[in-house]
Amino acid sequence: MVLIRVLRKGASWLFQFLVVLAALLTLFIALTPQGRAGFHTALFVTQVLDLPFKPQAWFTDEPLRHEAHYQSSDGTTVADVYRPADGKPHAAVVLFLGANAAGRDDPDVVNLGNALARAGYVTMFHWSPGMALRANIEPAETGNLVWAFQYLAEREYVDPERTGLGGFCVGASFALVAAADPLIRDHVYFVNAFGPYYDAETLLLQAASRSVVYDGERTPWDPDRLTMRVLANELIETLDEPADVDALTRRYMNNQALSDAEFEGLSPQARTVARLLDGTTPDEAAALYAELPGDFREDLKEISPSAHVGDIRARLLVLHDRHDRLVPAAESRRLLAATEDRGDVRYTEVLAFEHVRPSRGGIGALLGEAFRLYRHMYDIIRIAY
Repeated sequence: MVLIRVLRKGASWLFQFLVVLAALLTLFIALTPQGRAGFHTALFVTQVLDLPFKPQAWFTDEPLRHEAHYQSSDGTTVADVYRPADGKPHAAVVLFLGANAAGRDDPDVVNLGNALARAGYVTMFHWSPGMALRANIEPAETGNLVWAFQYLAEREYVDPERTGLGGFCVGASFALVAAADPLIRDHVYFVNAFGPYYDAETLLLQAASRSVVYDGERTPWDPDRLTMRVLANELIETLDEPADVDALTRRYMNNQALSDAEFEGLSPQARTVARLLDGTTPDEAAALYAELPGDFREDLKEISPSAHVGDIRARLLVLHDRHDRLVPAAESRRLLAATEDRGDVRYTEVLAFEHVRPSRGGIGALLGEAFRLYRHMYDIIRIAY
C-alpha cells in the first residue's frame, strides 16, 4: 500500500510538472519572437521534407496566392506571390529558381510557396522563360531581379525593412549579384542562397575537367547532365558558323552522334567547344577557355558573385548539398571564405538533399539532417518575427 501511495504521488508530481512545462512552453511560443520563430521553423521543416506528418496546416491559416506583374528587360514579367491572409505587413523574399526550373504549378514549388507563407513570409517567385524552358543563362535576369525586389518591397502587405532575395543554383548566384546592385544593395536585408556557384569560370573549368579543386586539392567530379546541358547551351552560342551550331546542337543537346566527316568539318572554334564539353585535363581546359570569345568570358564574370561580393551589404545565409552534382559545394565554401570577416554569414552543408529538392531517401537519413536544416531555416524565419 505504501508503494502504491508513493507511485501515485510520484505520478501526480510528474503530471503537474508536465502541465507546468507545457504551459511555460506555450507561453514561450506565444509571447516571445524566439518561441514563435522556433515553432514555425519546426512546422516549415516538416512541411518541406519528405516526412509522413505535416502539421503546419493544423496551426496556420490558408495563405493567399496571386499573380504579380512588373517591369523586366523584355517588357512585363509575371510572378506568383504567396502571402499570409491577414493583410498585415510581413517579411518578404523574392525567390529565383534558376535555369531549367520547375514550372509555376510544380507541386514542390507550390508547397514551398505555401510553407513560407504559413511561416510568415510573403514569397514571390521570379520566373525567367528563357532560363526555365531552354536551360539557358541570361545575364539580364540579374537586372530583372532588381526590378522584382523593388516591386515587392513597395507592396502594402510587405515590410520593406525585412525584405530579401533568395534562389537555387544559378538563381542563387543571380540573387547574390542582384543584391550588389547600387539600386537596391542598401535595402536588401538578406540573401538566402541554396547551392550557388561563386565563380562561373571556375564552375565551367571544373565541369570541363570533371574535377573539383578546393584548398589546393583536386577530386573527381561527375557533373549532372543538366549542368552539362546548360554549359553546352552557353558554349554553342559563342559559335559564328551556322553549320557548327547545327552540328554541336545535335551532338550535345539532342544526343545525336556526328560522323567523322562532320567532325572534321568543324571550325577550330567549334572543336574548342567540343573538347571542353567532352571533358579534358585541368590544364587543357584552362588553355581552351582562354580561346573563347572575350565577350563570353566577360559575361561569365558579370554573373559571378565573386566579381560583386564586396558590394553585397545584405546578411548572407548559404546552404549547399555536400555531394551536389549540379554545383560543387566547394563553390559555396569559396563564397564563405570571401565573406568570413563580415560576421553576418551562416553556412550550412547538408547530406540528405538532391540539390534544391528534399531527398526521397529513407526517413532515418532525413531526420539525421533535419536539425541542420532547422538551424539554418530558424535564422531565416526568425526575421519574420
